Amino acid sequence: MRSYRLEGTSGTKCLVMRDEAQPTPKPHEIVVRVRATSLNRRDTMILNGTYPLAPRQGVFPLSDGAGEVVAVGDAVTRFAVGDRITGSYFACWIDGRINAGLSTSLAARWTGC
Repeated sequence: MRSYRLEGTSGTKCLVMRDEAQPTPKPHEIVVRVRATSLNRRDTMILNGTYPLAPRQGVFPLSDGAGEVVAVGDAVTRFAVGDRITGSYFACWIDGRINAGLSTSLAARWTGC
């Protein structure tokens, strides 16, 4: 599997392509084959060194993606191999209307979960 990882503090020169082994999910994890991606403002701020939090080294510098589940951990109950998924800043939102009064986004004051 090929991946880009962040190694450094800012700029596209900090993106390093690696050849890595296919990951094996831990009990509560899933492995996703990413089929589509997009860069958003947060991603470009991280690459430009203007994001308010320091980047974690070795992380995949991508916030938006969609794909399909290719492996599930033993304790996973919500997903199955073959499910199509997308990432979300709203970690606890599964479906339906989001309550505008209490955000569950990763940057919110409350966890919401």
